[in-house]
Amino acid sequence: MADSQQSAEILSRVCVFDFFLKSSLYGLYKPEHEGLDKLTATADFHARFATAERVAGNKGFEPSDPADLIAELDETEIETVLALRGALTASSHPAEALSMVYERLFVQDARRDLGQFSTPNYISEILAKWAVNEADDTILDPGVGAGMLSSAAVREKIQRGAEKPLHDIRANDIDELAVSMAALSLKLVDGPGSPVLERGNFLEFGAQDWSETSNVENQSIDAVVANPPYSRSQAMETAVKEQANQFVSSEAGVEFHGKSPMYVYFLAHAAQFVDDGGRLAFIIPSGFMETEFGVPFKQYLLDCFQIQAIVQLNEDDNTFRGVRTTTSLLFLEYEQAPEDHETTFINLPSWPDVDSFSELLEIDFTDDSVEDRYRVDLLQRLLSPEDNWQHYFSSTETSEIDGLGDFTDIATIKRGIATGNNDIFCLDRDDLADHDIPDRFLQPIIKSAQDIPGYEITREDWEGWRDTGKDAWLLYAYEDGEKLTERTPLEEFLSYAEETFDTDRELFDRRNPWYCVDKRDPAPILAKYMSRTGSQFIYNENGLRTLNNFHNIDPDFEENEDWVKALLAYLNSNIVRKEISKVSRSYSGLEKIELGALKSAPVIDPRKLDSQVVEQLANLFDSLEREERTDGDVETTRMAIDDAVREILDIAIGSET
Repeated sequence: MADSQQSAEILSRVCVFDFFLKSSLYGLYKPEHEGLDKLTATADFHARFATAERVAGNKGFEPSDPADLIAELDETEIETVLALRGALTASSHPAEALSMVYERLFVQDARRDLGQFSTPNYISEILAKWAVNEADDTILDPGVGAGMLSSAAVREKIQRGAEKPLHDIRANDIDELAVSMAALSLKLVDGPGSPVLERGNFLEFGAQDWSETSNVENQSIDAVVANPPYSRSQAMETAVKEQANQFVSSEAGVEFHGKSPMYVYFLAHAAQFVDDGGRLAFIIPSGFMETEFGVPFKQYLLDCFQIQAIVQLNEDDNTFRGVRTTTSLLFLEYEQAPEDHETTFINLPSWPDVDSFSELLEIDFTDDSVEDRYRVDLLQRLLSPEDNWQHYFSSTETSEIDGLGDFTDIATIKRGIATGNNDIFCLDRDDLADHDIPDRFLQPIIKSAQDIPGYEITREDWEGWRDTGKDAWLLYAYEDGEKLTERTPLEEFLSYAEETFDTDRELFDRRNPWYCVDKRDPAPILAKYMSRTGSQFIYNENGLRTLNNFHNIDPDFEENEDWVKALLAYLNSNIVRKEISKVSRSYSGLEKIELGALKSAPVIDPRKLDSQVVEQLANLFDSLEREERTDGDVETTRMAIDDAVREILDIAIGSET
């Protein structure tokens, strides 16, 4: 078929479909408005639809270019269309039915140029259930399409007790057919009233354009649900692309990349409508996480939102009919994230049997038989826009990154000492004054991780703890490297302990004798076992022993201070802290680092680095310790460490493909 013939046929189909939409919508409004006359095959449809738009306030009746062709249809054809108007009433998801018809009207290439792909119903439900927080929430759906998302939002509002949910819907589309489809599907979901619909480029609208009275300067939005156009930068005209970039960059206060696709601008512009704390639920391609244009976009997300979750849907799941693309669901709250806020990353090769976002979070991903299904929770403040966020959707295989190996390849890692009763084994200067304990059975310790003022423990730190009356010694009943089995030198204190404290404990029973704790030599590197601010690795310069609130790390090269400090700089980088978070567990805001997870953490071997690189990292660690101890600019130093680590491992953000 010639192109001209094909175009004429498509135009004819669009004309019929447009008439079907408007006439069906008209039939739904007629019972509500006595002034609407019955539609017949000989009626003046333009006049009838204009009247319906005026009395109902629904832009789905607005004139469209294809509507002018209705005059070419004969009465029989018109009567056939009118007779079909009730076909959608039996559908539980009319928006889905309309979108399927629409997809058959246009070839896929044409829809791809516009970035138009309908949202699957199950995703619409997931996003809407999360976005709608209260029955009276006002919902914005930019790029509404057939109304899949906004229809799901209306159903959720009804579930929450909304009496007139359509009045709370604000929606827009540049496609005139889409506006009519959305108008019809929304009306079919809930009868009374009308949504506030607008036709045109979403980026050219302000909040007042969605006010019901048209004279409200700022109509706040409680939530946004959106499947914005997927148009890549290459598919956009240069003038359109530049105008969108300049306008949205200016209003958002962010210099977005010139190659940003349209969905970046949609999300940033939509945020301008949202009230503080409002929710945004978007479905967009995953490309922003690993491309150059995504760097400023990710920075914007980190600065302006609590990123609750990013759920990646594998392209093999064929989320969009006829389109193979990896997509992501973004769950955002429009407010700055607190220090302890965690962002959840979830990879789904296929959609599980859940109906809500909360149910998705309840899945035990640690005991998952589904291949490639993965979840990790990371402190948002540790995320960097420079990093490739695709890295967070799977566990890290150290063999895949040149220059990395398991931690146990270069170090011995053990938990600190479990005493069984710190009141017996941890001693302060008053305890030493009250009891006869020979010095040879006393070892200096660091008891509390909270007491450490920086990234290094010095002799002065320990002396400060001692002089302020804190527990600074450990009862360590070893002599010449062997257990003290003859208790005579400690008889006075041990008798006191047995009379005063509970020594009938399982751990004591397993020890022989009970007063000899596990043998541990001081380790040059300590890792906090639990932390509220992410993993922290400390230089144990003073050679203190620790309790089991620390992991003890003894590198194979502890005699070389520069190598140890270079490793410490690497371990305290944001890059590694995120890797540690991926394998840690969270308990009420506390991050717990298990020994097994630490042993398998990916690390560099400083012995294999150039001496200049080792010196650079060692100096950066000294700077990190200095800034932390003096309440200086820790993050700038950590960013410098991140840059050095990226260069070592050749970690880079890719360009758009």
